[in-house]
Amino acid sequence: PITASVSDEFILASGQSAAITGTDLTLKLVAVPGDERCPIEIECAASGPVTLSISIQKGENKPVEFTLQAFTDSNGRAPEGPFEGIQDRMEFEGYLIQVKGVLPYPVRSMGEVKDSEYQVSFVITAR
Repeated sequence: PITASVSDEFILASGQSAAITGTDLTLKLVAVPGDERCPIEIECAASGPVTLSISIQKGENKPVEFTLQAFTDSNGRAPEGPFEGIQDRMEFEGYLIQVKGVLPYPVRSMGEVKDSEYQVSFVITAR
């Protein structure tokens, strides 16, 4: 796994893990099972969220899986404010885990981005 510091943004690819320095947490991006964002070259009535499957492990405990969702702009950045019905952040063992961005952004069609191509930015902060 890569190492990341609390409060610093870091990027994970699908299947990649990050050990969080100074904690005994390891965050893994398991997969990106859904991307409903409106492609750049298409006109959509609405753009949906991208869905992420993550797992978090504390020390030697069994990893726990969670699903997060995020809206992003066409640059792949998630807005700061929470959206009703969308969980782009969660608390775990006294830390806040937040999705900051998801790339690449779809260009021509939904489903064009392969799971292996995603790069997801996270930040973990102490509560």
